[in-house]
Amino acid sequence: MSENNTNADIVSNIFVKQYYHILNEEPHYLHIFYNEPCLFNRRDLATHVKKTFWTKKEVKDEFLAMRYEDYTAEIETSLGIPYPMENGRVIVFVNGYLTRKKDNVRNKFKEMQTQLPTFNPIAPPHKPAATES
Repeated sequence: MSENNTNADIVSNIFVKQYYHILNEEPHYLHIFYNEPCLFNRRDLATHVKKTFWTKKEVKDEFLAMRYEDYTAEIETSLGIPYPMENGRVIVFVNGYLTRKKDNVRNKFKEMQTQLPTFNPIAPPHKPAATES
């Protein structure tokens, strides 16, 4: 396994664990995973029309309107792969189920996100340059 694939797996695993923990426990904070500007697409559950959001505030408002606190997310599979066009960026694919708590209606979901790690867990610690005396 290459270093890029290992790094992608680490970034993917950390992201999925944190994102879906927040989704299940404190969904009103889910928007913190998005930066300005962002691009978030989803299909409206009632009309199936694609909706696009460009700002963190729009994403937050949509998440609050979706009432994720009424659901539980269960991850079936996740996969992180290196994004070939940008060094360090990872594409994260997630398959799972979103279950409505009041009646246990379970719907399958598929999600794809790109992540840019804020750290590189593979890189050795930074050592200060030697100074001449």
